[in-house]
Amino acid sequence: MIGYTCKYTPVELLEALGGECALINSQTMSFSAAESAGHTNLCCHCKALLEHCLSGGMREFVFVNCCDSVRRVYDIIKENGDYDFIFLLDLPRTSGECSATRFKDELLRLYREYSAFKGTDFSAEKFCEAFKRESIYPKGEFIALTGARVSRETRKIIEENAAYPAADLTCSGNRDVLLTEKYGSFESASYEYARALLNQMPCMRMTDVSGRKALTLHPNVKGIIYHTVKFCDYYSFEYENLRRETNLPMLKIETDFTLLSSGQLSTRLEAFREEFRNRDKSSEAKTQPSESGRKLYAGIDSGSTSTNVIVIDENGNTAACAIVRTGPRAEMGARRAFEKIKEEYSISADGIERIIATGYGRNSITFADDSKTEITCHGRGAHFINPAVRTVIDIGGQDSKVICLDEKGNVTNFVMNDKCAAGTGRFLEAMAKTLELDLNEMGNHGLSWKENITISSMCTVFAESEVISLIAENKSSDDIVHGLNKSVASKTLSLVARTNHRPVYMMTGGVARNRGVAAEIEKGLGEKLFIPEAPDLCGALGAALFAADSKE
Repeated sequence: MIGYTCKYTPVELLEALGGECALINSQTMSFSAAESAGHTNLCCHCKALLEHCLSGGMREFVFVNCCDSVRRVYDIIKENGDYDFIFLLDLPRTSGECSATRFKDELLRLYREYSAFKGTDFSAEKFCEAFKRESIYPKGEFIALTGARVSRETRKIIEENAAYPAADLTCSGNRDVLLTEKYGSFESASYEYARALLNQMPCMRMTDVSGRKALTLHPNVKGIIYHTVKFCDYYSFEYENLRRETNLPMLKIETDFTLLSSGQLSTRLEAFREEFRNRDKSSEAKTQPSESGRKLYAGIDSGSTSTNVIVIDENGNTAACAIVRTGPRAEMGARRAFEKIKEEYSISADGIERIIATGYGRNSITFADDSKTEITCHGRGAHFINPAVRTVIDIGGQDSKVICLDEKGNVTNFVMNDKCAAGTGRFLEAMAKTLELDLNEMGNHGLSWKENITISSMCTVFAESEVISLIAENKSSDDIVHGLNKSVASKTLSLVARTNHRPVYMMTGGVARNRGVAAEIEKGLGEKLFIPEAPDLCGALGAALFAADSKE
């Protein structure tokens, strides 16, 4: 079995010489072996590649020198790995005649070395059969999964959750090599084969990448899921350009080739799918009263920290609301919230026409009639509260998100933080404990600061160490809290910058109650934030409004 990672790998040649090729493109549990053998600054894809190569499952490798990290992987395996055959192919960065001639020589070098290693002759029949003839585009409408290579595990989740069939058009998925003539020897085929390999859809390491526009200009593309690899810049540049140019629904996913949070990824994909459902519909939130008397509808926002419930009538008026700690089980948190509503408002869950759940725990609440993602629900709730809002900044207990809306309240774009608690309510909660402050009091502490302290570490663990050092230096709590507020605001503003944001800006979530964080975000935006009276309930309100739609 020959392991490879790049679409420019001459798979057809290797199979014509009796080899069996397998794309190495899986996630890994950790990077322990890779970081022991190599440098920690290798990109995460190459660390995952090293983990698989050093595990001993494969003994033959053909790599392409896409970047310095892949070259380093080759060096490490050659020096430390247990292998039978390894080869590094020198790939030109252009597709002209000189490049094709140079690449032909590289292919001939590989041909001679692998033929000698296998002890086999070139099979013209196998060479011809190895070329795939089906299109890289599926029939009918589809989602373009493009950008950097994506692990097979992540791709499977995307394909299962996309609104339409997902076409893998990433750098390793859009392989499209074809020879129309038959050749009796590899020497006679080598130049045309080199041209065919180089004339594929260019990857981002090529000099001219203009041809990549064809990936998203296909008439059947309904939306774009753009994947980037953490700590690799090539495709981040393309994403930024594409984000400014396309009017298609677009979702960015960044992974690091380790086991990712399936819940967070599912939330993004479900919200992306909901964009298609709502794209051609009006999301006007106000409802008309029923002739049959007052009916009630409820929304449950089950978050990692708190569970927020709101009950509305047919006119969208609030009839009851409750905020409780979620605890270890989402279902129990939701039931406690309804017990509180029954106790304070004498409204029972049994008397509610329809209940919609949202948030991370939405699929665990068995008594809800349906569920929707918090992205869509926050957009609906924000539009109902203030139809002028075009950008929603939501900072919850364990995630942050920025949602862009059109004039009808439809979600046009959104981003979420990655699997890191920095810049969220959990971050502030951890810092409050370190400072021995009540979390509610902490919101006022950073307002009267004197020394402009900067907390440089975005990681919660490192930031806590930094805060402890500042306490030891007798820095005031107000100054430290101000530094923390700036840190959260900086993380949030970096998310805002990744969207097509525009005023009016609304801030929701529990952190919106922290006046210091809100002030720093306003300073960065150069705009005033609209903060609703109950910012925690925006997502639950959107869910309740969707529940009220059922009466129609």
